[in-house]
This record gives sequence, structure tokens and C-alpha cells, in this order.
Amino acid sequence: MYFKLLLSGAPPEVLEENESGCVPPESRGANGSKKSSWGFLFTGIVGGTLVAVYAVATPFLTPALRKICLPFVPATTKQIENVVKMLHCRTGSLVDIGSGDGRIVIAAAKAGFRAVGYELNPWLVWYSRYRAWREGVQDSAKFYISDLWKVTFSQYSNVIIFGVPQMGGCFQSQQAAARFGWPQLTDL
Repeated sequence: MYFKLLLSGAPPEVLEENESGCVPPESRGANGSKKSSWGFLFTGIVGGTLVAVYAVATPFLTPALRKICLPFVPATTKQIENVVKMLHCRTGSLVDIGSGDGRIVIAAAKAGFRAVGYELNPWLVWYSRYRAWREGVQDSAKFYISDLWKVTFSQYSNVIIFGVPQMGGCFQSQQAAARFGWPQLTDL
């Protein structure tokens, strides 16, 4: 028989030896109740939730930290209608730079264009691919995760862009349309 002294000054507790002569590890807390694993469970849930929020929110927040801020702003129904109207008499391939959730690319694909969207946010690209599949235009609407500053757009004859005026100089040689007024681009 062994005695264990507690630092709290409580009377010593008697621990029994097992057959091997060792004192078994404690499976009970100081008050004699079984130890609970709720603390570990709670910590795991909170930690997992924080990691998930970080993974989802980061692609939406990091564009605001770039040299030229390019936030995700969904195209309105009117803007999509204007794009389709502008494309009525045009031919060739189409690219939407900063395609977001793919609304314009999908509408252009439905109008018969071979349309491509470039977007930096992987969640939006995956969602766009899903929407294209759901709408049945996955063969004519393609989406790529890419930084627009690292892609060549010379193979496209129609360029749709949402951004800031500092980006307009990149597209002097193409027929380009912008959601907001730029002197060198056609307004939607």
C-alpha cells in the first residue's frame, strides 16, 4: 500500500497496488469523478472552425491587400444583359477577366461564344465550374485560377473586364468592354 500526499493539505489518499506491484495510473480527478474529455472536444471544434473560416475567407480578403485592389462584386442582371447585347454582332472567343462567379462567361456561352473566365479566387472558380455544369455549358465555358497579370489575352477577340482604371492600359489592342467608364474601352 502506498500513500499519496496532495499539495492542498488534504489527508493522504491510499492507493492500491495491482498484481505487478505497480500503482495504476489515475483515471479519476481530484474529487473522485471521472475525467472529462469535453475540453478537448470543445478545443477541437473551435480550432477546426477557425481553420475552416480562414480557408474560406482568405481568398476573398487578399485581393483587397494587393497593389491594385480587385474585390469580388457580382455582375448585375442588367450588366449581363448589356454584355449579351454588345456581343450580338460579334464573333470570336471571349474572355472575362476577374470572372468572379462566372455569370458573364455562362451567359456568353449560352449565346454561342467560346468563353473563358480568369479568376484569382479558387472558391469562385470552383463555383463557376459547378454553375457552368449545372447550366449545361461546361464544354463552351471554361474557368481558370490565375493572376490576370500573368496571362496573355492576345488570343481573345472580345474582352470583358471588371476592375479599376489602372488596368485598362493592358487591353489597348483588343475589343474590350468594361462595366464602368474608361476612356479607351466601350462602356456596358
